[in-house]
Amino acid sequence: MSTLPSDGSSRPFVFLHVGDQHLTVRDAPHHRDLVAILDQIASFGRDAYDFVYLPGDIAENGAAGEYALIEEALRSQPSLPVLLIPGDHDRQYGSMEDFARFHDAVMAGRHPSVANDLLQPPAGPGVDPQRASIPQYYYAADYGAVRCLFVDMISAGFGQKGKGLDFRIGPTQMDWLSAEVVRARREGKTCAVFMHAYPDDLEKKEAAEVAGLFWSQGVRLVEMGHTHYNELAHDGRTTYAAARSVGQNEDGSVGYAVGAIDAGEVSWRFRPLDRVGPFVLITSPADRRLATHGLRGDEAGRIAVRAVVLSDEAPSLCRCRVDDGPWQGMERIADGPAYTASVAWTYGARRLTVEAIDPRWPGYGPDYIDRDVIEPASSVFVGPMRPDRPGSDACSLGAWLDKGVRGDQLGPNRAGRDW
Repeated sequence: MSTLPSDGSSRPFVFLHVGDQHLTVRDAPHHRDLVAILDQIASFGRDAYDFVYLPGDIAENGAAGEYALIEEALRSQPSLPVLLIPGDHDRQYGSMEDFARFHDAVMAGRHPSVANDLLQPPAGPGVDPQRASIPQYYYAADYGAVRCLFVDMISAGFGQKGKGLDFRIGPTQMDWLSAEVVRARREGKTCAVFMHAYPDDLEKKEAAEVAGLFWSQGVRLVEMGHTHYNELAHDGRTTYAAARSVGQNEDGSVGYAVGAIDAGEVSWRFRPLDRVGPFVLITSPADRRLATHGLRGDEAGRIAVRAVVLSDEAPSLCRCRVDDGPWQGMERIADGPAYTASVAWTYGARRLTVEAIDPRWPGYGPDYIDRDVIEPASSVFVGPMRPDRPGSDACSLGAWLDKGVRGDQLGPNRAGRDW
């Protein structure tokens, strides 16, 4: 039978991913959206999730006035556990001084920068690159059975506006990343990596090294921004998840992603800001499209179902059903956001639904009621072959509307307009 998280905690590891903000000026639509998202997240209560992830591209032009907007928003929600990294726009004009000041203000007390000896861009034609001590923003944090690694793809690069992207990690951070991934596997922890873009977007040599590392060591999740659109790619070992941007968004309703790891398996779903809660995410069993092992039932053919419900008020009812069978009530695990039930899973069953109903639901309409629907993996699981392009979107799952993924890649890095 699927079990509770291996660290014995009362709920799965859960994070909230607020996509690239690209902040510019006060009261711009995406500034107001960011404030509304943080307000909504804060209403869930601190025990509902482990942290809020900002994947970089916080400021459109890497300017002090743009960072002041998010500092103000975070000061209004001081209990939010925000973790962040830089994106390419945070060094839009070749400097990261304003990002460094912002980072010191909101992050340095927990995860200070690391000064490394790195090559810097040549000063002019025919001039060799020089070495300098450059701050990089990477760190590790454990949440029960999950080790989270936050990677800086920006500070070691040469890229700036007008000269193109140049994502690099650098040798010191590469050694750190490799050691942490290997150590996580040796200690029996599930490894999740948080970075700005796909490993495939790194400089060619680093891209191959990072993708090979993740594949060989079974990194379970890589969570990213940069694309501006929601996307899920899965190579059989690693799920690559990218969330829609808050600023420069052309992919649909603005919002944020909810991700979870439960007993080593990943679940993910996008929450639009314009939908009234509650919000449901099934965390166990795994959907067949994201699974790394087959469905595990007990001798009586029953499986454990778990789901996270996020809302500013506890649901009056949380229930589940198999295919179109009868609804079965789910019990809340301790005082957290997770609910559980044991259900019969018979041969030929295909679909699992979890539904949560808010006390304010009037009995009709889409508000105050929500469902998540998955197709659990079968009991037989065939191990994956190494993909031709590991660490890329080559294994994209395409459209998955139940998870908020449209599959049309509307953003500046694929099929969208030039921002």
